[in-house]
Amino acid sequence: ETSRERACASTRQAAGRVGGAVLTGDMDALDSALRVCQSVAFCLHCVIGLTEPFHHMLNTLTEDSLPYPSIFFPVAGLCLATVAAANFSDDDIVVLAAQAYIVAFHTGGAYTHIRINHHPATAVAPGFFVVLAFIVIALRTNVLIALVVRLASLASGWCSGG
Repeated sequence: ETSRERACASTRQAAGRVGGAVLTGDMDALDSALRVCQSVAFCLHCVIGLTEPFHHMLNTLTEDSLPYPSIFFPVAGLCLATVAAANFSDDDIVVLAAQAYIVAFHTGGAYTHIRINHHPATAVAPGFFVVLAFIVIALRTNVLIALVVRLASLASGWCSGG
């Protein structure tokens, strides 16, 4: 038995304890693939956020329309790096907490773009990660818990971005 197989078995057992769902082989593969997609994107954006004070690319792209202090992007980059790492924790609760953060952070991002009158299509990118997180939460628990997390995070994201 490889370490990957042991980790998958551990994740399936933990998921069964959290919300009653047990990941099958196919569900585990989808769950892992979605978390890899999230983490790759977050690592890339982490680097962009951390280096923003040096190149000002994000402020230039947004035409300085984001009403946040200059420290926002580096802090967001650190948060995204933390979530990217937490996404692969052996502790299912840590992964679910990371997914809840993903929903709240990206809901806030979508609301912020709409609130400051960016083109409505700019909300699609953060919204995509909300959908991925919903699927991961639903796979690891059940749809009802995923909806509750989504609604709670919706309120949190609206407060932070709206």
